[in-house]
Amino acid sequence: MKLKHLIVAAALLAALPMYSQKEALKAITLEESERRMKYLSSDELEGRRTGSTGNDDAAEYIREEALKLGLKPLPGQDDLFQPLDYLRTSLIPGESEITLTDSISGFIGSSEIMPLMPPSDTINLEGEVVFAGYGYMNSSEKYNDFAGISVKDKIVIVMTRIPEIKGNGMPRDGSGISEMTEARKLPMIMLQQAKAVLFVADPALGTNISADLLSMGSSYQLTPLFRKQAFSFNINAYAITSEMADRMLSQAGMTLMKLQDSIATTRKPASFLVSNLRARVNINVVKDTVTSNNIIGYIEGSDSDLRNEAVIFTAHYDHVGKDPAGNIFNGANDNASGSVGLLNIATAFAALEKKPARSLIFLWATGEEEGLHGSTYYTEKALFPLEKTVAAINFDMIGRSRRETDTGASINGEIDITGPDSIKVIHGTESPELVAYALKSCRESGIHAIDEGKGTHFSGSDHYPFYRKKIPVLFFFTGLHKDYHKQTDDYEFIDFSKLLKVSRAGFMTGYRVANNPYFSVNEQGR
Repeated sequence: MKLKHLIVAAALLAALPMYSQKEALKAITLEESERRMKYLSSDELEGRRTGSTGNDDAAEYIREEALKLGLKPLPGQDDLFQPLDYLRTSLIPGESEITLTDSISGFIGSSEIMPLMPPSDTINLEGEVVFAGYGYMNSSEKYNDFAGISVKDKIVIVMTRIPEIKGNGMPRDGSGISEMTEARKLPMIMLQQAKAVLFVADPALGTNISADLLSMGSSYQLTPLFRKQAFSFNINAYAITSEMADRMLSQAGMTLMKLQDSIATTRKPASFLVSNLRARVNINVVKDTVTSNNIIGYIEGSDSDLRNEAVIFTAHYDHVGKDPAGNIFNGANDNASGSVGLLNIATAFAALEKKPARSLIFLWATGEEEGLHGSTYYTEKALFPLEKTVAAINFDMIGRSRRETDTGASINGEIDITGPDSIKVIHGTESPELVAYALKSCRESGIHAIDEGKGTHFSGSDHYPFYRKKIPVLFFFTGLHKDYHKQTDDYEFIDFSKLLKVSRAGFMTGYRVANNPYFSVNEQGR
């Protein structure tokens, strides 16, 4: 931006009625934030997974809250909903089974198994069985559970966790099942063309695998009908009980405990083909079509020309639902917090006596956890011209602060959650002016902004599809915490003081952009 434009813009902003901003900021309250958060992160919504009744109920709630504030449908629309259609493939309860046979007596036994990812169609597969220890390879420790065996076209049993070869040979004391650790085993096994992988709790764990072994654990799979699918695939990974694993290994006179003890004692793999044993996996599914909605509210700008441009605020309201055992993942921080933050910001703008010069769009996106579906769909089927959208400001996980338990790694990377007085500001670097507005607004709202630029989290939330359309973006984010995508991401751990500060900073950032006539679409990198 040229210096003259900067001076004129600063003068215009200074002339705006500040009392109006201050009054609007008062509309962002603790009471309303707590009320909205209690509902959106409640068990009643069953984790808000896209395609679920809980997701539908959350959408209806947000729409009603937005309408109460006076938000309107976008020009040319008659509703706040923008529908996304899916093919839903669901497991039929009681029809996921593994059956064992041998060449002598035939039928040995059968048991229910849990697919770690619901298949896209009925599964019927059969093969010989290989025990592959922990499914672990480490060249520096000269340990390889796959040495000397072939898993091609086999059904492979692997124990959870990994051995401490340079320690006592057992998994580390006190360590639980890590989704990251188990998920890393799958590509190695699948690349060797195994037919299926059976995960079983190692005996030292002291418990069977819980149904949330992997974040893939779910009762259904969604296939978007609003875009062409390049390919379809199944990850044939399942959880079995220790009892079923021991029944399989008994064909070779072994048990899981004996094999784990052998690995610990010798510091060497104990992998082998289980002779005279075949396993058959049968998974039956049912298919239907479901709809999930983006919620899009609109406040028209007050300037006769600039109202044809807009600032869009985004947050996803979906989460990962519940697992096949019925455990609910409430997603309080991810992302009931951002959804509440967006309602807070809309509340403040609705309270303004004079609306900003530019128009304002509020997008509560669905399908973020499925792959940024809602925000991507909006940018492909935009209901307001993208070339007139001057900035996209996103809120995803804005309500947590670092706790004593936030050490080590989360399932999606290193824990980097911020303290109670800090928030990460992630951006595309194309608009220094937009970043400057965010940093200034954070200071005024009493929270320190950590300028991360693109950072490691840049492509992981709903601002990214807008960035790909060359729209300047900002992303307010607490960072990853220990409870990310776990049952413990609950209401009681929300830092409401932080949530309020970030909401106010988001409002002030958008207010500045919406009122600066020289914040040009063309000058921001188009």
